[in-house]
Amino acid sequence: MAFNTLFKLCARSSASSVLKSASARNAAALYQQIQDFSSVKAAQGYPSASASASASSANLQNKSHRKELSDSDSDSDTEFDTYVKKDGVEFWRRKMRTFHGILDINKDGVVSYDDYQLLVNRFINLGHLSPKHAQEFRTLIQKMWEERWGSISEYNLITTEQYLEDMHHVIGDKSLRKKIHYFLPYLFKAVDNDKDGSITIEEFKLFFQCLGLSSEDAVVSFHLIDENCDGNLSSEEFVKLGKEFFLSRDQKKPSKMFWGPLI
Repeated sequence: MAFNTLFKLCARSSASSVLKSASARNAAALYQQIQDFSSVKAAQGYPSASASASASSANLQNKSHRKELSDSDSDSDTEFDTYVKKDGVEFWRRKMRTFHGILDINKDGVVSYDDYQLLVNRFINLGHLSPKHAQEFRTLIQKMWEERWGSISEYNLITTEQYLEDMHHVIGDKSLRKKIHYFLPYLFKAVDNDKDGSITIEEFKLFFQCLGLSSEDAVVSFHLIDENCDGNLSSEEFVKLGKEFFLSRDQKKPSKMFWGPLI
């Protein structure tokens, strides 16, 4: 297997050591994530461990990657154009099912407002949000629920299919699409425990901890989405990746791993 070669692409990559310490129970999931890592890095212009392409071919791939990055600085409408392409529908649905599973905190198969509150409390209880930001976060999440799902009731339960239908509506509506990322800055502030404006891999583990995901998942996902390999995610990078997860159908986008391994 070419794991070591793949992860040497990032100077701070530690995914190889994670694999050595992972339990047998997590090995299959980690292997799939690493395969995703390999495919995305290959799409970005990096050679695989078994590649025998010449140096000139690699240079052409890197030039193509740089152009792709420059073209990716787009507004919501351009990002939506990525979504409305006819391919990648089932992949997008897979991502939305994954996020529904994250929102379903008690894992009963449906999402309730109680699930929303539990998730919000996990981030607030880290203690890094100011009282003002914590209240803003709670208010925003309540407003999001009421706008999209109606009344706050123990009987108002959102199934996976309902969530998929709602997300189709959200990204098809320009005004709703522009608000899809409004909650992300609060998540960033909540896990940026030293308040330096960037998230390290250790802080990203806090993010995954709040999502109910493992540190091993966090390590693999972080090294995938840290496209410039500097070991940090700025607020802008964090929000861009989180937003792109919802809008893009492109299976090669690193943002597919922003919320952890896909189900």
